[in-house]
Amino acid sequence: MAPERTKFCDLCKQDLKPRGWTTHRKACEKKAEKQRQNQLVAESIQREDLEAEADHFADADVSERASTPGFRVDDIRCEYHPSSGIPPEVHAFEDFKQRPTPLASIPPNKHPWAPFKSRLEFELAELALEACLNNEQTDWLIRLCNRWETASHHLTGFDLHYRNLWEWATDLLRDPQLFPHMVFDAQRFSKFDGKTFVTFVDEPYMAEAFWNVQSQLPEGAKPLAFILYADKTKLSLFGTARGYPIIAHLVNLPTDIRNGQGMGGGYVVGWLPIVKDEKDHAGKPSWVNFKNAVWHEAFLKILSPLALKSSTGQWFECLDSIQRWFFPLILILSADYKEQCVMSLTRGIKSLWPCPVCLVPHDDLLDALKTYPRRTSDQSQNILQVARGKQTAEERDDTLKQYGLRDVQNTFWIVALACVHYALSWDRLHFNGGLYRDHLWAKLQRLITSLGRASVAQMDHNYEAFPRWRNLKHLLQVMSISFADSSVYEDISKMVIYAAHTIVTEDECPIGYLLLRCIQLFLEVDLYAALEVHTADTIRAGRHAVQAFSTYLQQYIAKTANTSDKNWNFPKLHMSVHIFDNIEAKGATRNYSMKPNEKMHGSLKDSYQMRTNFRNVAPQILRINHWQVVAESICRNISNFDEYQSRDADNVLDEDNSVVDDLVVSNDSPHVKLGSRQAPQTFESVENTHRHDSAFTNFRIKLNEFLTNFLLAIQVPLPGGKWVQLKANDKITECHFLKVNYESLVDWRQHTDFLHCNPKFFGAPCFDCVFVQTTDKIIFGHLLFVFECTLEYTALSLALIHPFDAPTGVHIRKDKHLSIFRSIIHGAFLVPDGSNDYLVVDTVDTDMFLHVKALHLEAGHLVHV
Repeated sequence: MAPERTKFCDLCKQDLKPRGWTTHRKACEKKAEKQRQNQLVAESIQREDLEAEADHFADADVSERASTPGFRVDDIRCEYHPSSGIPPEVHAFEDFKQRPTPLASIPPNKHPWAPFKSRLEFELAELALEACLNNEQTDWLIRLCNRWETASHHLTGFDLHYRNLWEWATDLLRDPQLFPHMVFDAQRFSKFDGKTFVTFVDEPYMAEAFWNVQSQLPEGAKPLAFILYADKTKLSLFGTARGYPIIAHLVNLPTDIRNGQGMGGGYVVGWLPIVKDEKDHAGKPSWVNFKNAVWHEAFLKILSPLALKSSTGQWFECLDSIQRWFFPLILILSADYKEQCVMSLTRGIKSLWPCPVCLVPHDDLLDALKTYPRRTSDQSQNILQVARGKQTAEERDDTLKQYGLRDVQNTFWIVALACVHYALSWDRLHFNGGLYRDHLWAKLQRLITSLGRASVAQMDHNYEAFPRWRNLKHLLQVMSISFADSSVYEDISKMVIYAAHTIVTEDECPIGYLLLRCIQLFLEVDLYAALEVHTADTIRAGRHAVQAFSTYLQQYIAKTANTSDKNWNFPKLHMSVHIFDNIEAKGATRNYSMKPNEKMHGSLKDSYQMRTNFRNVAPQILRINHWQVVAESICRNISNFDEYQSRDADNVLDEDNSVVDDLVVSNDSPHVKLGSRQAPQTFESVENTHRHDSAFTNFRIKLNEFLTNFLLAIQVPLPGGKWVQLKANDKITECHFLKVNYESLVDWRQHTDFLHCNPKFFGAPCFDCVFVQTTDKIIFGHLLFVFECTLEYTALSLALIHPFDAPTGVHIRKDKHLSIFRSIIHGAFLVPDGSNDYLVVDTVDTDMFLHVKALHLEAGHLVHV
């Protein structure tokens, strides 16, 4: 029963004071009626979809339930390693989430800013750290700065220039925010396609290597796997000062955390010495062996805490108070080719066997159609032992040369359960940045330059004419670019086929056209390699793309042999042979990409420039890096503390007084949000503003007809039982921005497209294109006008779209389609090709790539390579 002097509203279930009751009741009734109408629309749409789906499966030869009783399309099955003792599980796709079950909710530390006395003290110290204040500026904060040393003891600190890997891992195992995400048992995931479960792989613990390692362990033991990255970096602007950080990641964490920043992300666990070249010895085999020996002796200090534990295991009580028997190992080594040769102690590009992964002869690096025996650590150890049994240094060196190895003991051999050659991983960053930038793009630049100034100008113009697209640089003067970071060249590659195809034609320049085909196949290899989730089909298609690229490149090399002395026989090209072997063994390429690690170089360079005295910089940089990690950990604890406190706070604003965001969720389609809403305007005003555009001729009349047919189709009663009759003075709201949530074909997760329908977006028109679901197929469309229209109490979000649905050879349609937002799938990147045609840029991202592949398959197109 409601308390005295209050009235109970049965619509919103609230006790309210008598004052304002009438106004509140009317508002609730209006809102309830609006929700009822929207529910009718939603139920009708859902009923229509279910009926269509039922009709579709009624025509199928085999019912999915008849063929595999109890399973539905897209069900997810998880199979755990037998030693885990966990039975297989099957989840409905909509219920399946690769998210941890949270631990029991316990109050966080009441003083998360400790060891600082107060939150204010910590925030002041954090400001001084982030702002890189110099000594004079931080004199008045010296007492706070001293407390950073106390804070550092909350986590294991650096000893000299390396950190204990085992203790760092145990810090993560004790972390209440990270531990629920930990995966200790190998898993195999598969997705039901209506007939069978199709295996897919994403994380390393879903791939072969992790499964095989756990199979070698005693019953009940768990792998604790590491990723190690090593690469030199320039600290000073002119490269006179260099650093050599070693960055570690824990494989047992998901990639989104492992490749992120802060706790759980990459952490600098060592700083290797760089041996300076001496002119008297540079290039001599003995000097190169000496430098490699120094590298491995230094790395020994990083790996030594894992050596014994990798053989016998180590019991450790985790955050959930369960003792687990961990066996640490190095599962993945992330490095470029030069560092890979140092890690594996192979002799590099000029040796007889230059690949650090397999025994491919030097002269066969270009051929991707052949496979060669894999190197193993056991084999390398045996060869070194045999060589060191020889009588003379010359005999010893000759023996090692036959396998491309060096006379140095490999540090990675002390860690059990790991093979250094198997741990080495293909890196997409250097494949795209090196092979494309230094070879394919450089060749194309020279070729177009040889065609004359007009061709160069046309190439630049084609790039400038590309529409704007999110996360894609709008490039100018691309033919003049000779030095840029890898992301610039990656964006150049995404657009190069569409910019160059009218310049380099098969009739006028057959050699250049063959080069374009090579680039197109290179991009296909790169896109398959970039997929975040792989199935047997994508791996098979990726291997085929590698072979096709190799075949066409060999044709190009043969036809240019008389006019070019370029040597294409180099290891970076050969390493593409191992892409999909790595994916099957260690999961998607993002698991071992160098990009997240090289991103960390920026912070190290900033510390060098602003926080060191430029002498003996390694301890200073590592100290600052550790402080930053501590600061991030304390910030996260404070954030959790604030969130915990806010749960119990009864400060929710009355809904009528809450702030409304500019991005309003459209009621008829939750996957679309509209933004940049303009002032309401009448139909008469809209038609007058666009009077020169034939798409807006009789705009209101067409809209009336469309809405009437739409409501009848979904069996929703017409307003007043009559046809929709919007009047000339009725108002609509134009929107210049829409945010579309959609399910990605790559990883089946929800992603978001940011689309524009704006006549003046940063001074230029921006009308994006979209994938549109029609009654019988998916087509492309061009957004012309996005608006909200109110029909009685229901707000409908609509778009005027120019459909690109004309069959080949048919004149482009002049009429435009109105589309309710439920039919928009997501954005599409199209570029004009002449006055009437458009080209679909399927290289812009992996989801677009797979969508276009699916459309080709649905249309029955054969793709010839």
